Amino acid sequence: MKVAREFPYEQLLSALGGLRLSESTPCRIPELELQARIFSGEFGVSWQGEDGEKVEIVHFGIWNREPGPDFCGAQLLIDGVKITGDIEIDQDVRDWEHHGHSRNASYENVVLHLFVRRGQRRCFTSTPENKAVTQVYLAPRQTSKRAEPARDGTIDETQAEKLIEAAAAFRLHRKCEIFQRAANLRGRDEALFEAIAAAMGFKNNKIPFLLVAQRTSLARARAADGEALLFGLSGFLKAGHFDQGDSEARAYLRDLWETWWAIRDRERRLILPDNAWMFSAVRPANHPHRRMGALAAAVRSFAPISRAVDTGNSADFATRFSSLHHSFWQRHASLAGDLLPKATSLIGGDRTLDLLINVFLPARRYDDAWPKLCALPGPTPSRKVLRASEWLVGVAPPAYFRSAMRQQGLLQLGEDFRHMRPEEVWRSFARGWTPSEIVRHVES
Repeated sequence: MKVAREFPYEQLLSALGGLRLSESTPCRIPELELQARIFSGEFGVSWQGEDGEKVEIVHFGIWNREPGPDFCGAQLLIDGVKITGDIEIDQDVRDWEHHGHSRNASYENVVLHLFVRRGQRRCFTSTPENKAVTQVYLAPRQTSKRAEPARDGTIDETQAEKLIEAAAAFRLHRKCEIFQRAANLRGRDEALFEAIAAAMGFKNNKIPFLLVAQRTSLARARAADGEALLFGLSGFLKAGHFDQGDSEARAYLRDLWETWWAIRDRERRLILPDNAWMFSAVRPANHPHRRMGALAAAVRSFAPISRAVDTGNSADFATRFSSLHHSFWQRHASLAGDLLPKATSLIGGDRTLDLLINVFLPARRYDDAWPKLCALPGPTPSRKVLRASEWLVGVAPPAYFRSAMRQQGLLQLGEDFRHMRPEEVWRSFARGWTPSEIVRHVES
């Protein structure tokens, strides 16, 4: 299938995506999610500081296990000058003062202050010894004032196919860029480990899984105490579970606890809080405890998984995940000892497809990944895919969702333009207008 990069989807997004938006909408990203997304490179690695300086991250350093800044030993380029120091991430620029950082000696080595909200008046960041700290405002993506999607003006399937293909190409290219950015920051295998972890979390627990991977690191996850470390940093090891499970569950917990107990004190600050996780409305086979067990099994098979990505062998990659084995988690749903009706694969068919789409393909070059996406079948369509399709073309036959590429394109269109009428999006897209021409037309 022809790569759809000739269509001006990115211009379309920048123009139409900016209509009917509220610039005053405050960022509501939870602090843990904000840290994870910044650390993974999702917000980029190069910005303009509040005083016009050029700021570039060479390496984010390491998660701080002691009280103080979020990341220590980071390497930056500020106006081309290499600087080593700590990074603090806040929701609001004023949190630097509100949290007492300017009076806390632990923050003396901070060289970069990142934040996603700022007031009308300029606030400055300085260390206890009154040293100025470079500030970077990470502007959040604006959100639509119109929560309800447009219901009329659907387009025909030929037009829809062109829009979907262009949107899918844009979505995949962006995923490849994000993966490459993470690989440049922390190494390709570390980026692959984090991507696998995020995929294990499904949509509701993607961020906590990513945080656990970031705070553990691949090297530590592959060590002898790696499985206990994954469960310990997740906050999943609770004493009460010993009284709930069967003998097999108690034996498994005992092994984890004996290892975790010896290292818990040094890791205490990195343990995720209980409210970071979503446990409701989750099928037993997809319980976060079980998914963490699957991640531990994937770590043990990381070398062949990595080779499959390197060689571009998607079949081998899929087989590695579909054949993952864990003696406890094949039959159990949680650390409380909840039993599954029967022995169940750690990674099912739809989750394997999801790993191919969101891990394997982004880890490849875009030009190699695009034809593979076009040839890949789609998993069971999600509600978001179905809603986007209904918005775009009305009720579609089941065959309409069999392509992974089509599902990815529908997801992108649904995220970007469901507040608009599809015929408006198509007309602007088909004519290849520039952003200013699109805005003039739609506003008229």
